[in-house]
Amino acid sequence: MRGRLQQGRRQLVAGPWLAAALATAVYLLTLDRSVSWWDCGEFIATGWTLGVGHPPGAPTYQLLAHLAMLLSMGDTAWVAPLSNAVSALCAGATVGLLFATMRLLGCRQAGAWTGSLCYLFCHTAWFSAVESEVYAMAMLFCSLLFYLALRFRRDGNPRLLPLMGLLAGLGAGVHMLTLLALPASMLLALGGGRLRRCARLLPAVALFFALGTSTYAIIPIRAAASPSINEYGSGFAAYVGRARYEHAPLYPRMWRQDDSDNWPRWSAGLDGLAGNAVYTVVYQLGYMYGRYLLDNFGGRVKTDGHGLALYVLPLVLAALGVWGHFRRRRRDAWPVLLLLLFGGPLLNLYLNHPCFEPRERDYVYVLSFYAVAVWIGAGADELLRRCPPRLKAAAPLLLAAAPLAMATGNWSDHDRSHCHSVHDIAMAHLQPCQPGALLVTLGDNETFPLWYLQQVERVRTDVEVVNIGLAGWGAVRDSLASCEGRRPVYMSHYCARRLAPLYGSRMRCEGFCWRLLPEGADTSALPYPPSAEWHIASGEYVDPVSRQFLEIWQANTVQGRLFSD
Repeated sequence: MRGRLQQGRRQLVAGPWLAAALATAVYLLTLDRSVSWWDCGEFIATGWTLGVGHPPGAPTYQLLAHLAMLLSMGDTAWVAPLSNAVSALCAGATVGLLFATMRLLGCRQAGAWTGSLCYLFCHTAWFSAVESEVYAMAMLFCSLLFYLALRFRRDGNPRLLPLMGLLAGLGAGVHMLTLLALPASMLLALGGGRLRRCARLLPAVALFFALGTSTYAIIPIRAAASPSINEYGSGFAAYVGRARYEHAPLYPRMWRQDDSDNWPRWSAGLDGLAGNAVYTVVYQLGYMYGRYLLDNFGGRVKTDGHGLALYVLPLVLAALGVWGHFRRRRRDAWPVLLLLLFGGPLLNLYLNHPCFEPRERDYVYVLSFYAVAVWIGAGADELLRRCPPRLKAAAPLLLAAAPLAMATGNWSDHDRSHCHSVHDIAMAHLQPCQPGALLVTLGDNETFPLWYLQQVERVRTDVEVVNIGLAGWGAVRDSLASCEGRRPVYMSHYCARRLAPLYGSRMRCEGFCWRLLPEGADTSALPYPPSAEWHIASGEYVDPVSRQFLEIWQANTVQGRLFSD
């Protein structure tokens, strides 16, 4: 009996570490070796320089990423990989904690392995694990909070509560997603008559939470130092409150007037309360959440648009897990349901998605996908329990097929180990510019990779990059007027499209940019400058955003068109 107990303890300890090691290895193997699209370039640049990024900031993430970047020992070629590796390590640790959490929730080894591996290879978790984004680290704090709440329910160790408060505060300095794990964690920690017993610890929990959020002090401190990247704005409250961004109301659901032409498509042509209800169910809960859920655990179209990655078994196991969990371990199932609801449908209702989003938003729902992975593990347990004796030998193979199908279906889309397109496209914006030029950009993808090159790799620091969305059109218009005849002016593609009514007849394609020339100058297209550095090899995987940039350049330079469709 003692031998069996010791073996069980060893399995309980070894399993999470093995799962974490395997996940970390997968994520490091498929890690992006340079800058990626969207906010990644900004996070790397502000992490390296300790600048102030976009509101509401991510000071905990920034400080930890900066510590990792210091391991580069001044070799800037290692800054981006080390920053990306922070996400890989956090995501790997999250998989290990998921394994340990499922064991505490009563899952057997086979169930814990099935659930944790399905989460490892799911699209959303994998995508954020190989680039410099906050979501992998935010999920690490979420999984820690839920795991420690389970430990507190089991052991009753009062010191775990202040630790949870500290982690919640630190996690808020990564992303507010961390706070969505609090309702389920509080239900676990304070349920069952523990509230009175733990009341005396609440001041300590609040104190440690405040201590965790103290990382936010770095934002006004660094803003006062006028770093090269400073998006602080007009004050701390406005910065943390995201005052410069539009705030969606809870009602009406169809609220952004710019999208009014698209509303009938999602509301069955109805308006008023009925139209808003249809829009909420069909578009927001269906297209902007249910579709992502199916993408992760049912199957999805490949990123390049060719072929289908189909893996329906995880979704079947999750459905079986919900039924079995509530039937056998109802006390454990309710906190998991809270994770799902707060990380998924309730968050969806709060965000109130407009008809147009500039990118897929699946990453904001990753906490609910974590809950689904728990139920996949519970479903695997239920399958093993109900499997007929003559099929017992085949059941492990069936369970292994679920994460294996996800791994093989998703690997090609998520292996960024040889992807250089973002780096090279950013280089192709800067290199053609004349010395001392002004480069006006529009949007994250035309700006943040350029910041990375200038702030980290110190490429073309003589070029001034101005983003219309950050500087404002008034300031940019004044800059363009002051530059007339004094310094070269360039515009990114989407910026040039926006300003075509004003300057279209004076623009010439040079590299990936459009140069603003004097009236009457020759605007015929030029071939791509050979001085720009390219790493993109024949047959290399190019993500959709990069492919769009490449097609735009080809249309502009080869076909000689001013603006591609």
